[in-house]
Amino acid sequence: MKKTILFTAMAIFGFCKMNAQDDFVEKAKTGGFYIGANIGLPLSTASDISSFNFGFDGAYLFEIIDNLEIGGLLGYTHFIADGSYSYNTYFDDEFVVIADYKDASFIPIAASARYYFANRRFFGGLDLGVGVNVSGDAKSGFYARPKFGFDLGAIALIASFQSISGGVDYGDTYYGGNYVSGSGFNSFNFGVEFGF
Repeated sequence: MKKTILFTAMAIFGFCKMNAQDDFVEKAKTGGFYIGANIGLPLSTASDISSFNFGFDGAYLFEIIDNLEIGGLLGYTHFIADGSYSYNTYFDDEFVVIADYKDASFIPIAASARYYFANRRFFGGLDLGVGVNVSGDAKSGFYARPKFGFDLGAIALIASFQSISGGVDYGDTYYGGNYVSGSGFNSFNFGVEFGF
């Protein structure tokens, strides 16, 4: 009798464990691709250096528990330069500082997570990783992008704050040296995302 009870308990435990693993695998299979595009307004130091931001990204997310998805993101974001900076002063001699701003481009590589609310209509998310500089005088840095979205089915509308900590130093094209420094690139973005 003891052997029968022990065998039955082991069978039930094994079956429950197998079902739990199957549930996790099934949820992992419900993952999907997301492709998005956005435009943004540079903030803080970036607003002095650039006038406009645009970008796009792709992510693969899979559901690990109800309403929570995690995965990876790869993208591209571009800050359009805002002309140049010049400073003139007159004492005994004329002193002129001219710095030509350049466009800055980054490739964000990040872990991504999002949580759905209200029957999966609204979601909040966070991307954390590194923004690798691929053009311009900017430096690579820490990448963070909190976001909030409204899911319409095949597409979602997204508002986000994008921050790349890599700074930038612009040299004086007339005398040499660094006269303009930025601490990072930040922007407030609006975009659309397509889910597959």
